[in-house]
Amino acid sequence: MKGKLQGSSEIIIAARPETVWQILEDSRANLPRLWPMVKSCEIDGKERLGVVRRCSVDFMGQSGYTVERCIESVPECRLAHSIDDDSFGFSRVLSDFWFAFILEPARGQTRVRVETHFDPKGLKGRVLGALMIKRKFREIRETALANLKRLAGEASAKEARQPPRVHTTG
Repeated sequence: MKGKLQGSSEIIIAARPETVWQILEDSRANLPRLWPMVKSCEIDGKERLGVVRRCSVDFMGQSGYTVERCIESVPECRLAHSIDDDSFGFSRVLSDFWFAFILEPARGQTRVRVETHFDPKGLKGRVLGALMIKRKFREIRETALANLKRLAGEASAKEARQPPRVHTTG
């Protein structure tokens, strides 16, 4: 995976990595809940290496789409996507554009980091990257992490309300 690390944000979530992973791997249900600019997500099944998803997106007042390919999927550890196509013109100013969620167990909780990677293209890409793109992507990462924390909290609370599973034999 090419593309220089351009920014990262992290948070501690009071949920196990498997709970956080279940949210991340179900893009159809949860992507619009994580990234508010995503209005819908079309994907066949769960996130797996090579799977492509198409998202309907409202970005900075403009409606359009992104086509994203899963380039890394290590359950409960890493999930990364490249932006293969979009209607917003990212490909005109950025190359090797991808992002990743990294999960690390942290004493019954999960440290989650989101990274943004890309290489600016030409003068326009360098100027936009410095003046706007990095700042906007930081806001987007922080929003996604806050939403992931909320969703994981809801999932953990729901799990806690389930009666314990009793296994018996004979």
